Amino acid sequence: MSDLAIASYVKLVATMQALKERREKGADALEYVGMVLIAAFVVGTLVAAVQAAGLQAKVSEAINKILTSP
Repeated sequence: MSDLAIASYVKLVATMQALKERREKGADALEYVGMVLIAAFVVGTLVAAVQAAGLQAKVSEAINKILTSP
């Protein structure tokens, strides 16, 4: 095999590896954003459910009982 062919092959493999790493970094960022959005959705849904069901007063009352008990 000639030196030019070997050099071309090495450059091709290095380029492919760099592209793969770049895609993986983008995928990691996308997964992180997805997890944050899901967590925000779950918290928002819980807050809305507590407020809609009128549980906010009951939860506050229970917390006050815990904090004021000896």
